[in-house]
Amino acid sequence: MTVLPQDLTDPSGADDRRITFELVFNVRDLGGLPTRDGRTTRRRALYRADGVQRLAGADLEKARVLGLRTVIDLRTEGEIERGGRFPVEHYEVDWHHLPMMRRMWSEDDLVATDGAAAFLRDRYIDMLVDGEAALPSILELVARGGPTLFHCAAGKDRTGVVAAVLLGLVGVPHDEIADDYHATAAAMAAFVDWFTLAHPEVIDSMTSQPPEYLEAPREAMLGLLEHIDAQHGSVEGFARDLKVPAATVERLRVALLD
Repeated sequence: MTVLPQDLTDPSGADDRRITFELVFNVRDLGGLPTRDGRTTRRRALYRADGVQRLAGADLEKARVLGLRTVIDLRTEGEIERGGRFPVEHYEVDWHHLPMMRRMWSEDDLVATDGAAAFLRDRYIDMLVDGEAALPSILELVARGGPTLFHCAAGKDRTGVVAAVLLGLVGVPHDEIADDYHATAAAMAAFVDWFTLAHPEVIDSMTSQPPEYLEAPREAMLGLLEHIDAQHGSVEGFARDLKVPAATVERLRVALLD
């Protein structure tokens, strides 16, 4: 079992699952979470992240300690063309592009009228439809086992939806899933600070968006999970409706649970 060096984890607050880098701001180990049947998600098996295409230098060396075998990129083709992808030429992994959105949110989408939670919940419900082609493949890849990382641009929205499905399928309660999602809020401030310095030419477009776009309220994720329960009976029911084989769900639990 790989042991993380002391300086790789951030022990501040209650979130001892956070992995700290200089230029990647929202990386967490999804291990250590309780399930409804009294088990725990496995440490160092699954990571959620933001823009790991920025890994280089000391950050890349820190990333090697994670022992990643698979990286799943949830961004659009355009985002990859503009920003690059995980540095497979320096760190060999099994890299997959499985986008969770057909297009980026437009200015019309980014008009919040009912508050952050409702605004984001509705976007995430849309994402279940946009991502229905990608989700079965994502679940199959994670079920193969071995340290896997999935990411989008900020590690909040697309990554949050995929994390919710994965954690829900292994029995993590809704409240715990929402808490993990909400942990992203602290990372967003660091992300915006970096973006302001690195891309001052486009920061106005970010700051002109509704503030809800940058928030991660627990209620947004709880709203998504309640929608899944109402429409499909459970997260497992949602997977069945996506034609995900029961054997894949079982292998997912074997891979992610202690």
